Amino acid sequence: MPKAPQLSASPTSRSRIGPHLAADIAAHIVSQSLPEGAHLRTAELARRFAVSRWPVEQALKQLAETGRVRHEPNRGFFVRHVAEAAPERPRDPVHAAYLQLATLLTERTIGPQVTEQEIRDRFTLTKRQTSDLMGRLIREGIAEKRAGYGWNINTELTAPDALAHTTQMRLILEPAALRLPGYRLPPDDIARLRRVEHDLLDGTIDRAPPDALYLRGAQFHETVMTGAGNPFMLQALMRVNRVRRLLTYRAMDDRERYYRQSREHLRILDLIEAGDLAGAADQMEAHLRQVRHSLSALGFIAPQA
Repeated sequence: MPKAPQLSASPTSRSRIGPHLAADIAAHIVSQSLPEGAHLRTAELARRFAVSRWPVEQALKQLAETGRVRHEPNRGFFVRHVAEAAPERPRDPVHAAYLQLATLLTERTIGPQVTEQEIRDRFTLTKRQTSDLMGRLIREGIAEKRAGYGWNINTELTAPDALAHTTQMRLILEPAALRLPGYRLPPDDIARLRRVEHDLLDGTIDRAPPDALYLRGAQFHETVMTGAGNPFMLQALMRVNRVRRLLTYRAMDDRERYYRQSREHLRILDLIEAGDLAGAADQMEAHLRQVRHSLSALGFIAPQA
């Protein structure tokens, strides 16, 4: 049964993917409720984030320096939970620019080609920060480096109806995976997903940063997809989820809907565990239709006629 398949890494430089990969791994630790001492395997993280092992190792070293993980020579990296509250993080200009750029891209007021100087001037970034920002967009499939100078923006993935298209694809793909002959989700995966959802409902929804909440939802659906045993379906969903991350940033502050979604996730798990895969597929379809309705109510996609 496939786990997250090896995706070809985007053609970014090592310096461009390092800084935000550490933040993504930290959010992954939170989103999966990884316990103290959990082994963070570089190969698995490389597959998860579609990069090589080298930047994963560099990101883990950054997290070790901040106390989020610990390094044991000849053994690897392990989760480390700090008991005291972490100090408030300073404002990240790259992340702030990412959020602003998400709005500009969905409004189609920037692109489809951008230059380094344009990005630096528009968001008041340094050369290194600009490389970090665009490297993140390349990893998420939104941008690609132009031959010579600047970047191309994939405007089809940031068009006004792009988010509706991702929901349409998920409605086709995810229920179908549950209806495939031989679908099986291991009990350990079901138990782990159930722990994550209960942790969310116990208050983490109100405390976790938006990135962590998004990753928990995305990883729930990707883990459920692994039960189909089809790496192409899983890869397609992972690609969609990387793009949706930018498209849905403005909707992540609506935390109330996460409570409903967690309860729906638990219902899907109950049906899978009971062997009622047809019921699980129907519940998944209803869940995704509710997600579409929520995004429509928030004004992020047009209501269906």
